[in-house]
Amino acid sequence: MERAVPGWPAAHTAGRRRVLLSAAALIGLLTFVPPLSSWAGRYETGEVLRFALWAIAVPPLVALGTRWPHAASLAGARARHPELGRVAGFLLLDWLVMVWWFTPLAVKTVATDPWLVPVEALTLLAAGVGLWLELVASPPLVPRLDPFRRAVLGALTMWFVWTEAYLVGMSQSGWYRNFSHAAGHGLSRAADQQVASAVLWFIATVVFVPVIFANAMRWLHAEEEPDAELRKLVRADRRGVGPFMERRGTIAPGEGGGSAA
Repeated sequence: MERAVPGWPAAHTAGRRRVLLSAAALIGLLTFVPPLSSWAGRYETGEVLRFALWAIAVPPLVALGTRWPHAASLAGARARHPELGRVAGFLLLDWLVMVWWFTPLAVKTVATDPWLVPVEALTLLAAGVGLWLELVASPPLVPRLDPFRRAVLGALTMWFVWTEAYLVGMSQSGWYRNFSHAAGHGLSRAADQQVASAVLWFIATVVFVPVIFANAMRWLHAEEEPDAELRKLVRADRRGVGPFMERRGTIAPGEGGGSAA
């Protein structure tokens, strides 16, 4: 039976997953058809909006809405390897993928080779889902970090996206050179840059602030999560210093609840 998502009635978990996954599929589909696909080819605003949807908006919907195959074994593997370094790897991967597809060279290449559009979407989605599984619970998969570290992780990623928005908005000669702007026809170059920057900043804020706030409040008002405490005990026992190992050491030979025949 599927484990209930915290805060969701157990009977509604499957339905909520379907709604979230359907929303992700709908948003993804809209990025490949007009008018958004046309805007992405004409304006920086359209290109940045499409990028933001793939990299920021869709991944959390997929992470929360997917019923992962072999979830029990995957959850067990994550519990056995909860080190901060592994989480940092997902963060670094997501940042590197976002940096590459955000560069003017990548955008120009995609514009000339349209077959790269689905490649961009899939790589941004995959990297984003890996990061979001460290930020939110998608039972039986749970984040490997405590709420405070999850809040910090979310804030760092949001500030990273804000930096990208700043680069677009403050570029003096245009961040993307492959977009042409004719006077009196559509957005001017300056307006296009400013709107694109505002779109990227807004989407990052709307997506990340609730997660940052929820984890910060959980850290401030709740004791250590039971799952985190259990993982800590298991790691300590593997090193031979946990309470279960200590208890074994105090049991004298012949003790343990059984009697010799």
